Formats: sequence, C-alpha cells, structure tokens
Amino acid sequence: MRVIRVGRCCLLAVLAISAFAAASASAAVYDVKALPEAGRCVKVPTGSGIYRGGACINKALPGKGTWEWTPASVTEKLKFSGSGAESILATVGHPTIKCVAANITGEYTGAKTATVEIEFQACINSLEQQCQSSPQNKSEIKTLPLEAELGFIRNEVIEGKKIVVVGLDLKATPPLTNLVTYECGNVTESARLEGSVIGKVAPIERMTTVQKLLYFVKKSSGAQVPEKFESGLKDTLSTTFQTGLETTTAPTTLNIKEEIGSNEVPIEIRGKEN
Repeated sequence: MRVIRVGRCCLLAVLAISAFAAASASAAVYDVKALPEAGRCVKVPTGSGIYRGGACINKALPGKGTWEWTPASVTEKLKFSGSGAESILATVGHPTIKCVAANITGEYTGAKTATVEIEFQACINSLEQQCQSSPQNKSEIKTLPLEAELGFIRNEVIEGKKIVVVGLDLKATPPLTNLVTYECGNVTESARLEGSVIGKVAPIERMTTVQKLLYFVKKSSGAQVPEKFESGLKDTLSTTFQTGLETTTAPTTLNIKEEIGSNEVPIEIRGKEN
C-alpha cells in the first residue's frame, strides 16, 4: 500500500483555500437566524423596544427602540382566510380536476407554524365527473386539517441586495399521511392526496391585513413551483388511487389562481433583520 505524505506548507495552503471558500459561501447566504416568522410589530414606549421602524427589521440604538416584535404563539393565534379562483389538481396518467373556487382558512399557531384547511368548490374532472370528499357534498373537495410551516423559497444576497421570498408548506397532520381523500364518478375508486406542497406567501416585511397565497404550477414544464425550500428536501404531492385491493400512485400538482385574503388583525411575515 502506498502512503502519500503532504508537506506542512502544502497542508497549510489547502486549509487556507478551504477557509476562503467557506467564507465566500457563507457571505453569499443571508444569516436566517429564526426567520422567517409570523407575528406582529407593535409600538412600545421609547427605550423598551429593540427596533426603530414599524416593520421590526432595523434595530435601534440602545435605549432608542420604539417597536417590539411579538411572534405568533399558541396563546396568541393569528387567524387568516382567503379565496381563490380556478384551482387545478393534476395527476400524471389520470383525469385532471378543475374546481371553480377555493376557500382557505387558517391560523398561525407559532412563529413558523400554522394550521390550514382548504375547501375546493364545483370540482369536475376532464371526464366531466363530479369529484368530492363526501357523498353528501357533491363536487366539493375538502382537505383534512393540515399542518403548515414557513420557510425560505429564496434567501440570498445579490450585488449587496437581500432577496427574500417566503413560502408556506402544507402537509398532513400526523399520524395521518393524507391531505385529502376524494372520489370522482365511479365510487369504486378512491383517491388519497399525500406528500406536501409549498406556496408563496405575500406580502412580507410589513404589518398588513392583506394575505396572499400562491400555489403555482409552471405551464411549460408542468412542475410545481417551488418544489422545495432553500437547502431543503423536495416537497411535492402524489396521489394514491385504490380500486379494491389494487393501488397505484402518481405525481400530482396543485395550482390555485389569484388567491387573495385577509388577516383577522394586521400580521407581518418577517424574513429580514438588520
């Protein structure tokens, strides 16, 4: 067996190059700390706050702060709701489902967590069959209570400017693995939507009652956008179809057009801090 020896000077050079590369990489990525967060930026007496502006981004000089950040919590849940236009659930190799509208309700249960429910209305697939979660509510697909998590879709510095895009990741509430179950036309076949899906949250960096969620599919490729959080694992959907004892599973995408809603009280989604 050959033994390769590296001289001290060469080793130091390698370490120096490695350190420079690591520093360059870390300099290009914004220090996320505990961000992004949902909460409220509130006015406080001078000197008792940390921040100097109503967005709770820029820190004040010691003793000068007039604003303080209060993250959402289990004791102060922050509610939101919204409605979207046409929603499309597309599964490879299966009829595409189009719903006329979507209603979204939810609340932030912590700085980075929320619970969400979505009700899709007037749902018909490409075979012109009604699709529903319950036989009693024809053409209505309703999710189970979902867990959601805030994360960065983009978080980088380009030419000295911070670029931040925040998303909300929807997934099943454990121990369940299904986001929703439904059937179309022939009730001998049932479907289970599984996995998770990330949508863009807007606006960010300001206290507002306006709430927008965009669950988007790129037309050219048919891919969910985004498919994962920055530096995270892939977050996508699939549907399992069951007929008797036979099951098949295929990739699925969700597109909700023009979702616009409101927060019960002004809420801020914060992704920056200076």
